[in-house]
Amino acid sequence: MKSLNSNDSATSRIQWYQVRIDAAERSIEGQVHRWKQLSLVRGTLFLISLALLICGSVDAWRSQTLLFIACGVVFFIFLVVAFVHEGIETNLDDKRVWLRLNRRSLARLQRDWSKLPVIDVGIPAEHSAFANDLDLFGSASLFQLIGGVGTPMGIQLFKHWILSVPDLQEVAQRQSAVGELRTADDFRDRLRFLCHRLAGSDDGPMRLREWSESPREFDRARILIWIARALALAMIVALGLVITGLVAMPFGGPVILSLFTVNFFMTVVFAGRIHTQFNQVSRQHGEIRHYESAFRHLVSHPVSSQRLKELNAQLQSDDCDVLALTKSLGRIAGCANLRRHGLFFVGWLVLQFGFLWDFHIVELLQGWKARNGRRVGRWFDALGQWEVLAALAQFARDHQSWCVPEFVRQAHNERMIEFQGIGHPLLPATQCVANDAIVGPAGKVLLVTGSNMSGKSTLLRAIGSNTILAQLGAPVCATSMTLSPMRIETSMRIEDSLADGVSFFMAELKRLKQIVDVARQYENRDDCCVLFLLDEILQGTNSRERRIAVTRVVSHLIRHGAIGCVSTHDLELGSAPELKDACRPIHFRESFETIDGQKKMTFDYVARGGIATTTNALELLKLVGLDET
Repeated sequence: MKSLNSNDSATSRIQWYQVRIDAAERSIEGQVHRWKQLSLVRGTLFLISLALLICGSVDAWRSQTLLFIACGVVFFIFLVVAFVHEGIETNLDDKRVWLRLNRRSLARLQRDWSKLPVIDVGIPAEHSAFANDLDLFGSASLFQLIGGVGTPMGIQLFKHWILSVPDLQEVAQRQSAVGELRTADDFRDRLRFLCHRLAGSDDGPMRLREWSESPREFDRARILIWIARALALAMIVALGLVITGLVAMPFGGPVILSLFTVNFFMTVVFAGRIHTQFNQVSRQHGEIRHYESAFRHLVSHPVSSQRLKELNAQLQSDDCDVLALTKSLGRIAGCANLRRHGLFFVGWLVLQFGFLWDFHIVELLQGWKARNGRRVGRWFDALGQWEVLAALAQFARDHQSWCVPEFVRQAHNERMIEFQGIGHPLLPATQCVANDAIVGPAGKVLLVTGSNMSGKSTLLRAIGSNTILAQLGAPVCATSMTLSPMRIETSMRIEDSLADGVSFFMAELKRLKQIVDVARQYENRDDCCVLFLLDEILQGTNSRERRIAVTRVVSHLIRHGAIGCVSTHDLELGSAPELKDACRPIHFRESFETIDGQKKMTFDYVARGGIATTTNALELLKLVGLDET
């Protein structure tokens, strides 16, 4: 029996992650203790400063000046402690994110799906059958196994890569980038952390991207900006005249009050539209800093592969410096978010009702968008690709015993996939049994026979899943793999639809018709061919008609140049005249042994050549006690 030689490497990586998790937990425990102590000190200082302020205002001890000075000193110490306290809180948040990421990496290695988040990626209807058959998304899926992506653009790009067929050049570029990033542990860890922070901020970068690509909000109401400028200038002039004494307060005061009133009503009327613009850019000033940190991390990392160079060229060029532009946007966002900061809220009230602060800031935002908005989409597209490639590199780092597949250009009649030591990537290393398999070339079908639960479906899914991994640019669960780009079509988990009035048999026929149609479309393509995986198809009819129907379906697929696998309980299918020369049969078998006086059935999940020679349906009846009438 073969088994993948990955137990040692998987164990070492599990231990490595466990050490990191233990260290993070100890650090967090210490930081929490310090945070609690400073919370008590912070609260005490605030109460003391408040008491001193009240005492000074009442002046019960005839020491008003001394009390106010003491209040100021205590309040200053309070601000220093508050600054340190908030720094500890930020540091704690970062450490908790770091701990969560390492726990998820450990869960992936252990295939502990219950500890991993399930992300709804929105699978297109035309790909739903294929994605469901191969467990590509959802819980215990290929998407969840690789993980490492959290931003909206990263998730959508990763989904697209899983569902699409790349050409040879694209695969080569992905493999090169993944290979380069595989050893860059510190860089990947930091990028994963930054992207996780971006993903945790509401709609994150997608909201900013939508804003950057939308029309300028106040272009049709430019008069408002000019009115705001005029009112701000009038307030400055009025205050200047009153302060310098050129205009007496009895005359200047009503003017200033009138301006405050007009500004107040303009704020009430237009605040909703303005703050919507602010929220699209950043609900908190920290969001822009996260973007800037992520881009700085990318452009500062030296790269050598073509794909990574191209991605960084999208971020920095002669006419585009992502760091300078995000920094300027961050400054504007900081001004826009003054109202959200407790310490500056009173100042914002003065600036807003006195000088219409938000109107001027929104004009700065509109100007930034007019100059740079078209670039934002390119920045986040590049960030999304970096995130996916880094996730694939992390996956490669965690599965060091898996092989890098070889892609070759194959003629129409030579297209095939050749595996050695293939296993199912979703199974833990201790449960994964490896087999050799050859799918193709054109005109040949891998016919997989065997009894119930022997491993037929698992082999088909292993072939499909590893082909997807290969085309992503990731390593595969095999000792070697050679292939060319494949469009995968499957029929494995067909369900009837009572609502649509479609029986199980008819639903299967429709799915098989779709697969044949796709094979016909790809028949003459040089860059790709169809790989079909059919598991126990057309069970909803009698064995004679089923054999005829399966033979015709497979004959159609062969005629159109598709290659693939068919699993079946029908041991006579391989001897059908139409398929006898086309089939390459392999089989799985079971064995029975008596343990503690009870007969039990076991499987070794090893594929052997030829048609299966045993069945187990009647033995299963005996095992569950239904053999006697």
